[in-house]
Amino acid sequence: MFSKDIFKLTKSNILFVFVLSLFVINVCSLDGRIAEGQQQSNNNNNNNNNDNPIKHIIIIMQENHTFDNYFGTYVGANGIPKNVCMPLAPDHIDHDCVKPFLSTDVYSADMSHGYLSSKIANDNGKMDGFMLAEAENNNTMSYYDNKTIPYYWNLAKHYVLADNFFSSVLSYSLPNHWYAVAGQAPAASIYHGITQRPENATPNEKQIAKEYLREANRISTIADLFFSHSITTATSITWKYYYHNITEGYKEAIRDGNAYDYWNPFLAKGSSYTEEYASHFAPRDQIVSDLKNGALPQVSWVIPRDNQSEHPPHNIALGMNWVVYVVDSIMQSPYWNSTAIIVTWDDYGGFYDHVPPPSIDKYGFGFRVPALIISPYAKSGYIDHTQYQFESILKFIEWRFNLPPLTNRDRNANNIINAFDFNQKPNSPHIIQLSPMQLSLVKIK
Repeated sequence: MFSKDIFKLTKSNILFVFVLSLFVINVCSLDGRIAEGQQQSNNNNNNNNNDNPIKHIIIIMQENHTFDNYFGTYVGANGIPKNVCMPLAPDHIDHDCVKPFLSTDVYSADMSHGYLSSKIANDNGKMDGFMLAEAENNNTMSYYDNKTIPYYWNLAKHYVLADNFFSSVLSYSLPNHWYAVAGQAPAASIYHGITQRPENATPNEKQIAKEYLREANRISTIADLFFSHSITTATSITWKYYYHNITEGYKEAIRDGNAYDYWNPFLAKGSSYTEEYASHFAPRDQIVSDLKNGALPQVSWVIPRDNQSEHPPHNIALGMNWVVYVVDSIMQSPYWNSTAIIVTWDDYGGFYDHVPPPSIDKYGFGFRVPALIISPYAKSGYIDHTQYQFESILKFIEWRFNLPPLTNRDRNANNIINAFDFNQKPNSPHIIQLSPMQLSLVKIK
């Protein structure tokens, strides 16, 4: 999930990137405002968002696949171009190259996907460094189709597939999870793989981990917005992070390495261990019982187990079945008629994608990842070409619950409301029936 390499810039390049970033940020800010206005106009949304039929937002965050890797041959989507052949070395394009190839192997070896690998693969937007970044591992050029991940393609057919959805930063899981809940990330997490075993850390790794926690505690998250909202308006926004309970104090979490969890950035903040916050962290399986018991909060994040995450080398079919199990549970509950589900993947995992990520600042975007938007009000069978990012989900939450933005990233992001038609007749739930064997496997703890 990480790389410890640091990408180095010359002073002249830093100055150039800084000046260019200022220009791009201003342009993106304008484009974001225009796009958002167009989306709201097209959907005839009521300015009083409290009347919106969406009362519950659920984000399911899987692991490590690009759009081209999962949907590169999906008809109508911006998929793998014809005649692509990835050079073994970008500086020698006349040498051997590797073409994209169909894989049916649900297991694949993990590949490099940290900051340095991402930069090499991106190659300043030329998108020709994937083989070099992966030390000529052909698997970077593999892709799947509906024979291997049929349920994802089935959901795309019935709801919304976003084919222009970017991860937030050219790096691994941890900083992208940060952007998904805060619109920014500690710089230490972007450049470095933070150690999760403090007892075995080198002096340099310990210093990096210390800096990571220092930065983390200075960042405000969407959870902080929820609490501020409850104080200023006397109305609460309920939320849960379905992953693990918090069962220890902050000092113990730092000592044991839990504060450095890659899939729950909240754990790096001391405030998460206070009485006000800790009750909002629940075991992932509790979402099923909460759905049955009428206890689903307004905003939820659902994070998989390692073996159900689709992170190589784990079985991607098992991960897909787990997602379907969660989605089916929502569809079969009383909450379906008022829920929006967003299924996405946290980073590229070393896999090829052909679309150059827009450069909006020195960290991002990262490569495209798949996103499925599932709801009674999602446009049926719609491929959404709007430019989105993880902060677009933040924007949607902020828009729905009348919250201010956290950073320029979510302020300027396009809201995902283009995926919805709130005036349409609500879609019936499209329940995918898992076999008894599939159900038994996804329920194994």
